[in-house]
Amino acid sequence: MKIGTLEILALLLIAFSVVKLAVMSVSPRSWLMFARRIYARPKVTSVAAFLLAAIVLYFLVKSGITIIHILAVSLFIVLLMVTGMASYGDRLVDWALQLDVKELWKEFWLYTLIWIALLIWGIQAVFFP
Repeated sequence: MKIGTLEILALLLIAFSVVKLAVMSVSPRSWLMFARRIYARPKVTSVAAFLLAAIVLYFLVKSGITIIHILAVSLFIVLLMVTGMASYGDRLVDWALQLDVKELWKEFWLYTLIWIALLIWGIQAVFFP
């Protein structure tokens, strides 16, 4: 059995998920306190997550996966997340309606540009291979 880049990435997710599920089943409060520490410094968390995402994207593309595959898997993950979050939809929409849209655009400009770049890359790959 050969363990390559994709297998290592998958094993990282599996290991993290197993630890999270184990801790959540024994002591949900402990996991939430851990999460609070991670999100206590949102700028650091955001930069670290972005850098990790860029590294993962690099290794995915280097292993031969196309942006089309990545976007298709992203759709799958988004749909799983919607499944889990659907029961909180009303609260999420109420919370979002309280926010200043102009401030949100200022805060999420980089994230939005990254998504736009990925979408353009996907469009290019589908229509102009």
